[in-house]
Amino acid sequence: MRRAPRHLLDMPLSCRSLIGITALMTVTVTVPLRAQGATLRVERDGRAPVMLTLEAMRRLTVDTVSQSSHGAPAVRYRAVRLLDVMAAAGSPIDSLRLGRTGWIVAAIASDGYSAVFAAGEIEPKLGPTRVWVAFERDGTPLEANEAPFHLIVPTDVHGTRSARQVTTVRILDALASRPAP
Repeated sequence: MRRAPRHLLDMPLSCRSLIGITALMTVTVTVPLRAQGATLRVERDGRAPVMLTLEAMRRLTVDTVSQSSHGAPAVRYRAVRLLDVMAAAGSPIDSLRLGRTGWIVAAIASDGYSAVFAAGEIEPKLGPTRVWVAFERDGTPLEANEAPFHLIVPTDVHGTRSARQVTTVRILDALASRPAP
């Protein structure tokens, strides 16, 4: 067993106990953050929210997506297409075309940041935008500063719609409430 450094032994017992308790609390608080079961909430106007667990996401088609930010080397993510997430929650992209044309898809992070897409732009037959919801980075679970999910948009030039700590995907009918004339 290692001995404590001399400068710690010179401290009063109450200070040493406080340092030990603080170290224990730090380990206790930070370790479970990565181990928690990640859940993505998918909401759609007029429907009950659907909760997709990390395990449910892993059962969908998983891709490897590379992305580079601010000149840094590319990072490899394991991720699921946003369209597959929407379909798994009961809102396939084809269903949004029935009778309406103004659907918006928003990915919302825990800090309130939102990445917003027109449904047509993420429809592979119509738009060029490709979006994935990542759950692993370089073969390991996402760190707390990215978890529970990281939105990856490699088709955006500057990555401004990539979002960390995504907790919710919200599908909104933009034409449902119109301003009064």
